[in-house]
Amino acid sequence: MLKRNRLALSAIVLASLLACGTAGVKAEETSAADRITFVQDGPLSKQLHIPLYEWYPKTGQPKGMVLAIHGLTLHGDRYEVLGRAFAAEGFYACAPDMRGFGRCYKDDTHVFDVNGENRQRIDYDRTFDDLVALCQALKKAHPDLPLFVMGESLGTSFGIKLAADHPELINGLLLSGPTVQVHPLMVLHPHNVAAAGLALMHPTFQMSTSSFVKNLVSNDPKIVKEMLDDPLCRKDLTIADLLRTQRFVKHTLSNASKIKPDLPILIIQGSEDKCMVPHAVTRLSKNIHSSDQTVRWLHAHGHLLLETSYLRPATVDAIDAWIREHSPSYTPEVSALKREIQQLGAKPSD
Repeated sequence: MLKRNRLALSAIVLASLLACGTAGVKAEETSAADRITFVQDGPLSKQLHIPLYEWYPKTGQPKGMVLAIHGLTLHGDRYEVLGRAFAAEGFYACAPDMRGFGRCYKDDTHVFDVNGENRQRIDYDRTFDDLVALCQALKKAHPDLPLFVMGESLGTSFGIKLAADHPELINGLLLSGPTVQVHPLMVLHPHNVAAAGLALMHPTFQMSTSSFVKNLVSNDPKIVKEMLDDPLCRKDLTIADLLRTQRFVKHTLSNASKIKPDLPILIIQGSEDKCMVPHAVTRLSKNIHSSDQTVRWLHAHGHLLLETSYLRPATVDAIDAWIREHSPSYTPEVSALKREIQQLGAKPSD
């Protein structure tokens, strides 16, 4: 009954957020949304020269921070609904566009270029540097607040690398559809095979991503249409772009093994993921040495779960439960429970 009530509440909160329009600096109209302020390309964006979407609690200090990292072909504002939901619950949330994606890719006037750098090109190493600089700026501004990194698909590889290389910055990971093992359909689907053949013969050939979106990204036609209609989603990639992506994500498992042993981690995986092999998340979990891991297996869910307006209740419930369990107010309760269990005769497991 408790779980059913929480699902219903999550659905109501999301419905109220979805009912609100979005433009410029946003002050929403319903009770939940009245607690939100949205800023696009504020001072932090100008400092770091990156497109940045930020969602703030309108009043009071935030109780935590969430950095959301988008997936391949996508952009930061795909996290709009989740960003607003976090802000409504008292968290600061932000999501940048990676180099070569979103408004970096569409930046024909080179607003985000600095020192002659062209950010329209995909560059994962420099994107990682941008993310490190963003995390450092957030922690400098709010040293006492926990910083959670949320990534989906390609974004999970960045989140894992951040946690491995900069444990001093990251207080938790939320990973959806992690890039562990590419699904055979990504290569063997008939439309993809034909496009790949042309790309191999002509390396500069721009492969359309429409087949990828229509057939593999989601089993929800509403999400598919939403992506196809989004002007900021990349509609084509070259074979060189795909090879750069492969070279970056192949280090995901090795980076995972370097994560500190007490880092809280949530892994969400859809059973009908056609971009990544669903059961490969067990390999990721095995490589992560953290004792604080939660894996949520979502039956009949596809690959894209977070970067959409059509969030499903099970996805919301997984995030909501995990965030609450790792909030500062919950920590004393867990510590007290552990003490009581030990007093009642529990013995260490190692």
